[in-house]
Amino acid sequence: MESAAQVPVIMVLESNVIIRTELAEVLRECGYKVIEGTTANDLWTVIDAKVRLDIVFSEVNLPGETDGFAVARRIRQTHPGIDVMLASSVEGAAEKSKDLCEEGPLKKPYRAQDVVARIRVLLERQRSATGNPK
Repeated sequence: MESAAQVPVIMVLESNVIIRTELAEVLRECGYKVIEGTTANDLWTVIDAKVRLDIVFSEVNLPGETDGFAVARRIRQTHPGIDVMLASSVEGAAEKSKDLCEEGPLKKPYRAQDVVARIRVLLERQRSATGNPK
């Protein structure tokens, strides 16, 4: 069994509580530590608390003033070691988010298995880049 320091930490930002809790449950069943949030402010609180994050999975249309695109841009600028995955049901959002997320955007509705598959790809890239067995 992996130690707590090696368990990948994923933050799920999704305003729909049903979608968020179902995805978080699947990710936990896969062995990941999951932190749930609704807004970008939830993410900044976690980051300000110096909680280690490996991946942020965010919907594009977050409630509040900061959308998923702005979240991805800020993370890239201030925390380049954190990978970002974006999801949206808005036409054209996929094209806009191509440069902001590592493995391309997910179109809503997405399957939890697709999210898990992309997370595994991102974590493998992180392991390869750092030599760290996350």
